[in-house]
Amino acid sequence: MKSNTVQILTTVLSNVAVSAGLVFLIFELRQNSAIALSQVRQERSLSIIQEYSNYAQDNEFSNLVARAIRGTNFDSVSDDEWHQIWGYESARMTRLEDVYFQHREGLIDDSIHNFSLKMGASKLPLWKWLRVVSVNPEYNAAVEAFANSPDYKPTKYEIEFSAWAKKNEYSIGGVGVQTF
Repeated sequence: MKSNTVQILTTVLSNVAVSAGLVFLIFELRQNSAIALSQVRQERSLSIIQEYSNYAQDNEFSNLVARAIRGTNFDSVSDDEWHQIWGYESARMTRLEDVYFQHREGLIDDSIHNFSLKMGASKLPLWKWLRVVSVNPEYNAAVEAFANSPDYKPTKYEIEFSAWAKKNEYSIGGVGVQTF
C-alpha cells in the first residue's frame, strides 16, 4: 500500500471512531438526563409523602388545618396557630418554588408545574395575608399571572379567606424580605 492510502484509511478510521464516540456520548448524556429527571421526581414525591405523613400523624395540627383552612373557621385560630400555619405555608411555598425552578431547568414536566402553579394561586390570598416570604420574583410573577388568567377559578376557600382577611390584619410573620 502506498503511504497516501494508509494515511487516508487512518483518517477515515479516526473519523469513524470519533463519530462513534460522539454517538455514544450523546446516548450517555440522554440516559443521564433521564436518570436525573427520575431522581428529581422521586425526591419531590418523597418530600410530599413526608410532608403529608407528618401532617397526618399530628392530630393537633391536622385539626388546626381542618378548622382554619378546610373549614374556613378563621376566627377560631389563635395568633400562635396562625404562626404555625405561617411556617407550614412557608415550607409549602419553598417546595412549589422548587418545582417552578426545576420546570425552568427542564427537570419537571408541564402537568406537575401547572398543578403547582394552581396550588400556589389558591394559596395566594393566605400567603399575602401571612406575609409568607418569597425569594424568587419570577415565581411570584408566574403565580400572580396564573391567578389572574381567565382560565383560573378561585376556590370557595380563597373567596371566603380574602373577604375575612380584608377585615383582619395579621400582625406576626414576614422577615423583611420580598413577599407577594
